[in-house]
Amino acid sequence: MQNSRNEQNTNTTHGPLVRIPQSAERIDLHCHSKLSDGSLSPKELVLRAHTMQLDVLALTDHDSLSSYEAACRAQQEFALTSPLLIPGVEISCVWHGFEIHVLGWNFAVDHAPLKALLAEQQDKRRARSVAIYEKLVQQGIPAQELPDVHALATGQVLTRLHFAQALVAANRCKSIQHAFDRFLGKGQCAYVSSQWCTIEEAVAAIRDAGGVAGLAHPLAYDLSNKWIRKLLIDVKDAGALAIEVVSSQQAPSQRQWLMELAQEYGFYLSVGSDFHHPGKYRELGRNLRPPEGVTPVWSLWQ
Repeated sequence: MQNSRNEQNTNTTHGPLVRIPQSAERIDLHCHSKLSDGSLSPKELVLRAHTMQLDVLALTDHDSLSSYEAACRAQQEFALTSPLLIPGVEISCVWHGFEIHVLGWNFAVDHAPLKALLAEQQDKRRARSVAIYEKLVQQGIPAQELPDVHALATGQVLTRLHFAQALVAANRCKSIQHAFDRFLGKGQCAYVSSQWCTIEEAVAAIRDAGGVAGLAHPLAYDLSNKWIRKLLIDVKDAGALAIEVVSSQQAPSQRQWLMELAQEYGFYLSVGSDFHHPGKYRELGRNLRPPEGVTPVWSLWQ
């Protein structure tokens, strides 16, 4: 089954919206701005990517396309010729009770059905945020120590990270991880289950907009080998063409296994730092050189 792909899963109706030159080498297809749960504005992110000498960048904020237009404006403002920006998004999905993330690239950002799906996702995020807020208040956390769930969401996609940051700032938790372990993680007192779209709905919306869909960080969902394989089958059956094989923070054995899975199930390879904020280990474009043996997803856009 190595490198096999069903014709029905190949999107050739629209063709690539952005062409990537074959000379491009430094590519990052997964990062976040402060309009999602990152710490840099789209402008700052583009400038950082330029400084890091990236050739291609996809901003993939959670359930939002706002950062793409802002990033394009920044490139025009500073007359930057690199990195080449391609439209991107990371859509939260529910699958057998797990939250799974589907990446989308190189689609029409004005496609009405995709925009409608993302608007529904953001409505669900807002409702979830209100429920988390209420649970934290019930746990005795003063309202003034929590994010304003209405004001904070202005221009942003509100996530649990914002609540974790507020709990740390109020000295209710020692760290972001402690906030998730104590309040916000699955099974904890302020956890609220998500009501996201299905993988099939996310992939269909991306493909209908002329884009390519892929599975983000396959090893991040705390799944057994059996369930990872089931996920890959379902993702492929939905029409996704790629999986994220290469990430910045990754053991060599993990990268090797993901490469073998991509070969076995016939996926293209994607690379992404999942950058959220400047740090020692997870940087834009760092340690993302793809291994030999799997065709990169950007070959579809060359």
